[in-house]
Amino acid sequence: MLKEKGKIEHEIWSDKLTKVYGKGDDAVKAVTQIDLRVEPGIHGFLGPNGAGKTTTISMLVGAISITEGRATIRNEKAGSVAAKQLIGFLPQDPTFYDKMTGEEYLIYMAKLGGLRTKEARKKAQELLAYFDLFDARARKIGNYSGGMKQKIGIAAALIHEPKLLILDEPTANLDPIGRADVIDKIKKLSDRVSVFVSSHILSEIEQMCKKVTMIDQGNIVISDSIANIKRKFVGNVFVLDTNMNKQLLKPLEKNENVLKVWLDEEDERIRIVPKDQEKLQKMIPKWIIDNNAILFGFHQPELSLQDVFMEIMSKKEEGGPTESNSDLSLNDRKKSKKEKSEKKSKKITFKEGDSR
Repeated sequence: MLKEKGKIEHEIWSDKLTKVYGKGDDAVKAVTQIDLRVEPGIHGFLGPNGAGKTTTISMLVGAISITEGRATIRNEKAGSVAAKQLIGFLPQDPTFYDKMTGEEYLIYMAKLGGLRTKEARKKAQELLAYFDLFDARARKIGNYSGGMKQKIGIAAALIHEPKLLILDEPTANLDPIGRADVIDKIKKLSDRVSVFVSSHILSEIEQMCKKVTMIDQGNIVISDSIANIKRKFVGNVFVLDTNMNKQLLKPLEKNENVLKVWLDEEDERIRIVPKDQEKLQKMIPKWIIDNNAILFGFHQPELSLQDVFMEIMSKKEEGGPTESNSDLSLNDRKKSKKEKSEKKSKKITFKEGDSR
């Protein structure tokens, strides 16, 4: 077992971590001065596609170089051999030796991690059993389902007994049952190893994590415990449910009092972030009648992590206060001295994958 130097305060620590692709006029800044403070446990790293999650993770594991700033993994310089020995890593799109069986692959990965054959086989079988793959241990990985491949990937990341597990979109391309199973396994793993997990599916992060870092366009938006985030931001999200939710999104997007509107993935109800709550409450009854819709419900719910994120993004687009640039809450409605020109809100969608 690798011996670590000094007291470990953070699993991951970074200072002004920056990544720039290209040079001169063609330079693209993918990540801008990221300061991470990841403590033991499960820490969520979330944001929309293209936010910079995968780029940040790639720097932390040493897959790509750091342009500016610095980072450490449990006090070891990110990218160093010592730091890599501490990490178990599942990339966003893992690849496997499809002609190997699940057991052969794990034994092979264990040997690469420094385990002897007997110990490697024992560890492989323990992990196969833990991930409900023991009966499929002699089956070729090429014949595994997507969910089985994700689990064998996590098992491979754990085979050398790392101190920190870094998972990039571990539930990507899985069906709901497969996602629930992987989430449950990750939660149980946190008893013996810290986990840094990225995802664009905020409801999953909320199930797994107590602390999160939100990132957008290469910048940290907020980093805190989920409980603190919800306490800090007074709810400005309304839920609208009618008999024609999908058809009513476009009319709402065009309304000048609506900052952000989207259809929730889970309950298929409309979420609305208004500029003025009172105006919205007065508008809804008339709007329902004018559109010949049947109203099932209209209320302010307890905020979910996705609601908070969407509200932060709407304020960011409008140039209003967010946690990163103001001590004011998201619902501070003091108007700026100059009215901004009207513009349509750009809807944030969460799809599979994450570029740069």
